[in-house]
Amino acid sequence: MTDGFSITLIRTIPVTKNGERKLIEVKITDRMLLAGRKKATEMGLLHNSILRGGGSIAGFLGEQIVLDVMGGKWDNSYDYDIVLGDGRKVEVKTKQTSAVPLPHYSCSISNFNTRQKCDIYAFTRVLKDFSKGWFLGYMPKQEYFDKSKFMKKGDFDPDNGYEVRADCYNLYIEDLQNVQDIGSDMLLERT
Repeated sequence: MTDGFSITLIRTIPVTKNGERKLIEVKITDRMLLAGRKKATEMGLLHNSILRGGGSIAGFLGEQIVLDVMGGKWDNSYDYDIVLGDGRKVEVKTKQTSAVPLPHYSCSISNFNTRQKCDIYAFTRVLKDFSKGWFLGYMPKQEYFDKSKFMKKGDFDPDNGYEVRADCYNLYIEDLQNVQDIGSDMLLERT
């Protein structure tokens, strides 16, 4: 539990046909929403914000979801959001959604964020009404860029019907590292 509130697990959802990968679905509490609004107000408008600040509350809710799932300390900076117990830095990327995330939906890192000094990216989705969200998975930074696909602003991704809003690197949810076995093994780097 952090900042006086924690996530409420609703269920896990299979994200592959064989059910081997699962998303963690959580209920967004009033306390989480109030804290997210407070942080967004304190922060103000981010430079290079794709949604011109509209995603700040969702972003802070996503950080709380990841913090509760992965642990660590909330240490919000431009380069990372969470510091794990072993010192690795996690940058959380959140997208707002109107539906349950599907395996072929993309997780994105904007081209202007590729130099963030983090070790791991963690991905979440939060419903536009802020009623619930999902921990989608994570990936070490270099592995993410090795596996992702570069897309230019205006490109259309036929796999998910999404038009890219800014130059970015995309990777499908189903390609993220597994979240069903939360624990120390989950965060070990692959060799």
